[in-house]
Amino acid sequence: MDNGGPRRRGLKPSGAMEGKSSAKKKARTAVPATASLLTDDLILEILSRLPARSVHRFKCVSPAWRDLIADPAHRKKLPQPLAGFLYNTYHRPDPRFYNFHFAKVSGAAAPPVDPSLSFLPSDEYWYVDQLDTCNGLLLCRAHMLPSSPSGDKNTRVESHYIVCNPATGRWVDLPPHPEVPPGGRIFARLAFDPAASSHFHVLQFKDSQQKEYVTGVNIYSSQTGAWICRESRLVEKISLFTGLASVFFHGMLHLLGLLYPMNMEDDAVLVAVDMEGQVWNTIRVPSGGLSFGRIGLSQGCLHYAATPLATDDKKKKERKKKKNDTSTVWCMKDYDSKEWVLKHSVSKDELRSITGVDYKVAAFHPDRETIFLDSYDVDTLVSYDMQHRKFHQIRSLRENRATLFVPYVPLFSDSFAGADGQ
Repeated sequence: MDNGGPRRRGLKPSGAMEGKSSAKKKARTAVPATASLLTDDLILEILSRLPARSVHRFKCVSPAWRDLIADPAHRKKLPQPLAGFLYNTYHRPDPRFYNFHFAKVSGAAAPPVDPSLSFLPSDEYWYVDQLDTCNGLLLCRAHMLPSSPSGDKNTRVESHYIVCNPATGRWVDLPPHPEVPPGGRIFARLAFDPAASSHFHVLQFKDSQQKEYVTGVNIYSSQTGAWICRESRLVEKISLFTGLASVFFHGMLHLLGLLYPMNMEDDAVLVAVDMEGQVWNTIRVPSGGLSFGRIGLSQGCLHYAATPLATDDKKKKERKKKKNDTSTVWCMKDYDSKEWVLKHSVSKDELRSITGVDYKVAAFHPDRETIFLDSYDVDTLVSYDMQHRKFHQIRSLRENRATLFVPYVPLFSDSFAGADGQ
């Protein structure tokens, strides 16, 4: 007899225990039944459009999905997590040269990078300087073997840029870049987004001996195979930091700099340049007194971190009075607005109470609420979970470190535009 009460869909009215058992059975079979409708190729196509962190989580769906994602044959299609950092140390006894190293992060499944780049022909290149990374590609400057005896002080060493993929061992030599006036300063950065195009750009910024601010840029495009020269269109005079990493985002290369003449207190800005050298923008970053700045890309947003610089005791007391003794992390949730939102802050005293030494922000994790810290006092790399305020020491770094410290996310695709099968 029906008592007029509501009936649960899918359950038999003969008993609650039987209904619960039936519901559990259906729940257990729901995922495999749905997953069986998807072919491996379709699953890979879907996963290839997701960020690396999401792909990693989908390993928990089932053993079949775990094996599918972990299969080395599928690395070419799937986004990869952060593998570690490339950094350099001063070469002894000749400080003109650097030694290069790779620091693997904990839990990284990707194979370590060979910092010697042994796939490059040693019989052609005398010395290879690593300059920058961007989405799996590495920008280098190759110095050719001298044509005359090495003892000749007048021998001019020719050099050119190389873009390579350390994960696949493929590379391309770039044609000679435009000449720079004697005494001028140049430095180059790489721009590449495989989600948008297989082509890359190399931007070589320049200033003159008389002007300590950026005056123009030479841009190489792998699509055209040629360099173009552009004068700076900045209204302000800005000196770019040559030793810091850049960020390629929204089709623009972002670099950190200071307004010229340098005040060092609150004149830090971002310079953004498009790949044609036609659009030059400046973005002010949050000011906080004398600090070490770092930019990065994390979870699809531009990030900026400021760490107060270590100074004498008198200046430390002055900073504390002004509440400028705190490391801050900012993100730009809406790029079009150019507005920074404070994401996290931690005082130097809190950091020191936990770690025993002073740290500065060195890099941002691309997929997590995590930053990487580099110590002033000891050669260690530490990760800091901003959400749970937890530290984890990753590894010790080599002594005599120089300026290069760039994140590396491997790219396992067969080729990139311009690579000619070497």
